[in-house]
Amino acid sequence: MTDLNNSSNDGGARRRDDASGRDDWETFLNDHAGELEDVERSRTAKRFDRHVKREEKKAMLTVDDLSDEAFTGAGRGPRDYTSSWLDTDDVLDRDGMGFSAPNPSLRGIRVSKLVCAAILAVGVIGVIVAACLPHVVGIVGLASALCILIGAGGLIAQHEGRDVIHDDDSDNGARV
Repeated sequence: MTDLNNSSNDGGARRRDDASGRDDWETFLNDHAGELEDVERSRTAKRFDRHVKREEKKAMLTVDDLSDEAFTGAGRGPRDYTSSWLDTDDVLDRDGMGFSAPNPSLRGIRVSKLVCAAILAVGVIGVIVAACLPHVVGIVGLASALCILIGAGGLIAQHEGRDVIHDDDSDNGARV
């Protein structure tokens, strides 16, 4: 291979005849047959073969390989979009709608729900502390378990469910 790139002999290097190259290769294979069989049966060679098979199974096509028309081609769908679904910010800005962040009102939360949620949070923190400090696990674990039961029970008992109808001016019927 390097004979052609060797410039020290002023370009006098000639390419070997294919027949003699094959003979040299066959001689090499015959001389080192045992070593090559050991390499072929090695764990590294088997691991390499598995790696090559996994790489061949990977996807041959990525999103970057596709043109923009693959996503925005007109006349190809029931709605015939003229822009991509990926550019929603541009569409919102162009139509003047913009993004308005949700600002929920927290004034309807009852104090009893806040107390039950706080008791539940104290119970969860207590269980974590009990797990980290084994010498206080008996007392802290029992108190934490009681807090979790009381807090979760209170929240479940106060849950209104899906049947509750809110007739506010701010209620637009959307449920999340």
